[in-house]
Amino acid sequence: MKTKSLIFFTVILSGCMVGPNYQPPETIVSTEWESDSTDIELAVTQKDVIKEWWKIFNDPLLTEYIEEAAKHNFDVLTAEANILQARALKKVEASDLFPHLNADFNATKTYFSKNGPVFAIQAPTPSTPLTTIGPSALPFAAQIPQVQNLYNALLDATWEIDLFGKTRRGVEATEARIGSATEARNDTLISVYAEIAMNYMQLRSYQRQALLVEQNIQLLEQSQDVVQKRVDTGYSNDLDLLNIQSQLSKAKAGFPPLIARIYQNIYTLSLLTGKVPEALVQELMPIQPLPLLPQEVAVGLRSDLLRRRPDIRQRERDLAAATATVGVAVASFYPSFSLGGDGGLQSLALSDLFQWSSRTWALGGDFNIPLFQGGRLMGNLRASQAAASAAASTYHQTVLNALQEAESALVAYGEDLSICAELTKNKEYNERLVALTDERYVRGLINVLDLISSQQQLITAEEALLVSDTTALLHLITLYKALGGGWETEEKKCEEISVEEVAD
Repeated sequence: MKTKSLIFFTVILSGCMVGPNYQPPETIVSTEWESDSTDIELAVTQKDVIKEWWKIFNDPLLTEYIEEAAKHNFDVLTAEANILQARALKKVEASDLFPHLNADFNATKTYFSKNGPVFAIQAPTPSTPLTTIGPSALPFAAQIPQVQNLYNALLDATWEIDLFGKTRRGVEATEARIGSATEARNDTLISVYAEIAMNYMQLRSYQRQALLVEQNIQLLEQSQDVVQKRVDTGYSNDLDLLNIQSQLSKAKAGFPPLIARIYQNIYTLSLLTGKVPEALVQELMPIQPLPLLPQEVAVGLRSDLLRRRPDIRQRERDLAAATATVGVAVASFYPSFSLGGDGGLQSLALSDLFQWSSRTWALGGDFNIPLFQGGRLMGNLRASQAAASAAASTYHQTVLNALQEAESALVAYGEDLSICAELTKNKEYNERLVALTDERYVRGLINVLDLISSQQQLITAEEALLVSDTTALLHLITLYKALGGGWETEEKKCEEISVEEVAD
């Protein structure tokens, strides 16, 4: 009956948890985007954000590199290892909820001093000095060898009962840290995907710019030949020739930096996919056009950023962990109660160790009350409360940063579409100008320099449009990154890892 009462009392007390219970922070965010009220060309829809947003560019190579990065990028692999570490630490923390059982097998050989406590059992008298006193002074016969062997085969059990939830609060904190590590990995995925897409777009842009520079150099060389002939025949002076030569040298000087940037982008893409820098050179050197700019972007509800963005989700989990740590600090002020016991076999002779008469056991308990710790407990509590307050501020600041990034990227891309539309018209006008100039040149109404000049003007328009298109694509990628899409594609993989860990 007493045993049942003790078990019932223990279960009741173990259900008590001190410290604050975590409540997710309340953040009021409007469902409408501020960009909806601005005069931009972009058509914004509140459909769900595209998860695999990189597929809108319809580029198989880009998709392939992003899929490879999800498996082989070392930043991603590091983040996944951090998840596994957090899960392992949860097991360590939760182990204190259960009794700990240890097996101990040991043997000792001891030489006792004749002047030590074993042989000096009786207080010395003038007639029996300390050196002659021995076990014969006992009321019963005893033989105590000076050299003694002792053999033990014991099982030791200890259990600290979680009366006030100190361990359970610690488990709460580790669970929250698992969530934080998971969201950190998701945030890493988004950053890596965006970096790959940006470097890929810049690569294609630099390749196209290099082509335009080569075309411009060819036109300038043609102009130089024409002017040189006119100088030789006296129809032109050296000023015209020097002007053309100056333009040609400047154009040639702009070509090597573009080649360097092409290789730099290829090397970066190789590293992002977990390869050596030169791995993708042959594959990426063939020139491909930039993808078309979408005139409509699905951005979802503005308030959905709290759900989609991993950095916000990570800060929320950090806040949960910090709150649970406050509970651990509060529980440290309360008493702790632990049960312990050991039992097994003990004998002076190894041959007698496994006999029933060699059995031994001990049971006990410990009730510890912290009375004075020199301010350590209070300092720990205040530190954990301050950490929780800092985590709350970090969470709210992360929400504001997310809203700012998304709104800014949305406006930037909308304005880019307006610029691209005007530069597209400019290019079309120059194409018509070149066509008309060529027609006039064929009819002999203008000279070749006028034709070359119109062609150069077209190249300048194409360069301006190319830079604008590239900027718009980079802003679009920044927008998708700010909206928090992309990590969901790898969420199933993370869940499979979790199932494997539980099975282990």
